[in-house]
Amino acid sequence: YSMSNKPLGYCLIINNYNFERTSLGNRRGTDKDKDDLTRVFENMFFKVEVQDDLQASDMQNVIKELAERDHTQMDAFVCCILSHGEKGSVLGIDGKPVPIREVTQPFAECHTLVNKPKLFFIQACQGNEAQQGVWMADGQENTREGTFEKVSHTAATHGVPKDADFLIGIATVEHYKSFRHTKHGSIYIQELCKQLESGCHWKEDIHSILTKVNRIVSSKILQGCKQMPEVHYTLTKTLLTLGY
Repeated sequence: YSMSNKPLGYCLIINNYNFERTSLGNRRGTDKDKDDLTRVFENMFFKVEVQDDLQASDMQNVIKELAERDHTQMDAFVCCILSHGEKGSVLGIDGKPVPIREVTQPFAECHTLVNKPKLFFIQACQGNEAQQGVWMADGQENTREGTFEKVSHTAATHGVPKDADFLIGIATVEHYKSFRHTKHGSIYIQELCKQLESGCHWKEDIHSILTKVNRIVSSKILQGCKQMPEVHYTLTKTLLTLGY
């Protein structure tokens, strides 16, 4: 991907801390994640915009507004969501869910982001279960928290799939909890920031960086449990990190 413009793109950070009006607890430590993400993506030449404590409808409105902007002079887009969550969704501070699909899809309709990488990093539980480790054969703990008959070669001239060029990194696989330190931030976001900083220095590609994040996070024992981050992507080119 071409990554030459400055600013490189918008980076939206939705930081939900205050859940006092729900049965969910306040997300202590999330401001550390917000501050570190802001620093990292500003150093990567993104224009960072932070939105704190949004209800579900406000989250959808903010996302819609960003997707309707003109990104012609930008090379990429990043969205980070720090919140409580449940399977397939993130929660507003009113406790109402926003499906992750509804977070990403407005950007699939953004014509000025076609052929440009759209990255989403989500720190939220995806269930209430605690993930357990398994044991390898040698006794060491495993450290991981249609068909077509004919294809037209001219089809590419009519555009690209609208779901192309996305990457979605989530703190945990479905059904499971993710972990956050009340002072030092979440395990996933803190490791993501660390590896992005290192990767930018060495000009690593995003897939290599997120593989390291997966490996390191999954190697930890967290309150006797494990955490396994997950990455989905439809990137069609190599994405190198810049900055620092």
